[in-house]
Amino acid sequence: MEQLPIACPAHRSPDATGTDAFHAAYRQAMAQHAVFVAIESEKRQVWTVKADTLTVGSGHAIDDAVNEAVRAAITRLLQSREVE
Repeated sequence: MEQLPIACPAHRSPDATGTDAFHAAYRQAMAQHAVFVAIESEKRQVWTVKADTLTVGSGHAIDDAVNEAVRAAITRLLQSREVE
């Protein structure tokens, strides 16, 4: 995975819908030592954003700025109606 600009264009984000696609995206993050971030929904009513740093390796720390960046990305996705 290459570094993406902020805000990350939707067409540059892998669709990890389904078990096989999820595992493929997760393996790609592991291969690139990138933090794996996923947005998931439960019955399209509750949305959850998860960041998994295990894909990066030991010793990786996440700064508080990451939380703010994720929050800003979610806000942009909602405002652009790319997610409900």
